[in-house]
Amino acid sequence: MARDRIAGALGKPNAHEQKASATSFVVCRFIARSLLIDLSGNPSGTLHHPGQVAEVCVRGDLAELGAPPLV
Repeated sequence: MARDRIAGALGKPNAHEQKASATSFVVCRFIARSLLIDLSGNPSGTLHHPGQVAEVCVRGDLAELGAPPLV
């Protein structure tokens, strides 16, 4: 899953039965910034190209891109 790969890239892997460090909302931020494309037609989930996720995960500004926007 994209959120698990992003969490790992941030150095905070999502652990089973613990609060996730990177959630689906983080992935949606990357979609909104056109850094990930949703390949799924399913409204209850998303699907992403593994190569595209890998490109996002090596960005130096990954933490800032996943952060919620300042209001």
